[in-house]
Amino acid sequence: MVEISVTVPVYNVEKYLPRCLNTILDQTFKLDYEIICVDDGSTDNSGKILDEYAKKYTKIKVIHQKNQGLSVARNTALEYVTGKYTMFVDSDDFIAQNALEGLYNYAESHNSDVVIFDFLRGTPEGKVLQQLHFNNIVKKYGDNTFNIDTADTFVYRFIPVATWSKIYKSDLVTNIKFVKNLCYEDVPHWAEVYAKAKRVNYLPVSYYYYSIYRVDGITENKGEKIFDTFRAFSLAEQILRNYGHFEKMKNIHYCHLSSNIVARLQKIFPEIRQKYIETIQNYNMDIDYEKFQKEDFFQFEHKNMKLIKFIKENDYKTVEQYLKQEKIW
Repeated sequence: MVEISVTVPVYNVEKYLPRCLNTILDQTFKLDYEIICVDDGSTDNSGKILDEYAKKYTKIKVIHQKNQGLSVARNTALEYVTGKYTMFVDSDDFIAQNALEGLYNYAESHNSDVVIFDFLRGTPEGKVLQQLHFNNIVKKYGDNTFNIDTADTFVYRFIPVATWSKIYKSDLVTNIKFVKNLCYEDVPHWAEVYAKAKRVNYLPVSYYYYSIYRVDGITENKGEKIFDTFRAFSLAEQILRNYGHFEKMKNIHYCHLSSNIVARLQKIFPEIRQKYIETIQNYNMDIDYEKFQKEDFFQFEHKNMKLIKFIKENDYKTVEQYLKQEKIW
């Protein structure tokens, strides 16, 4: 019986793909697991590397498809999942040698639908720059199970939306599809997973290494793709509304959104600045600003929302002048 399905979307990562696959293969986990790799129309040697690994290791399944983007590649992988649990690994990242064993044992002992874990961030070459640890969740919940109904709203703010930062019961996620042609697709996906999960746990152990500073990385988006931020959060809002959680999660949702909007505001290409400001102005935020300012958020989060409010209440020339004065532009 397959206990864990590890899905790996692959697109033009020949430099890092062997490292990724080797760390998934070289696990201390003694039970059966599978590795489902979807080659999303790679034009380099990634597809060839996958086929070579599949010939050598029976654990590896390879699906080749025309290029359709990360969301479709992940959705394709989910169609082949047979394990009790599903884990997502991006092909330029890698995992700790004891990741599958540690996560499986913890999920089994807690009957978890989702287990969130710590991770490391660093250069694509493997130099660690930061460890992501969520001490406030540990202090509040320790080893206890929580969900969207029982947890304080701050948990939703601090849990990373990144799909790869968790392991899931397959029964929970195989029918939750990623939105096609959307950057920040993890935002609505996590909203639905969290809305549906009954038993969520947090294991404060670093099992994953996330590569940053890639030229094509989401955090490097400065052009038109940056507008997907609004669509992603709109979809997440609708999901929370559909499951009856939005009123509870409203301010934390907008806190998260405002932080994303402002972070991208500082990076966006000059030629689309006005379009971006106008999109902010036209974006419908069902928010009571006075109530928001009374929330126990960080100072920078309150500052971000004040900036959003200012942008919405002024014309472009006034906003432009202010942003240049504040050296944001």
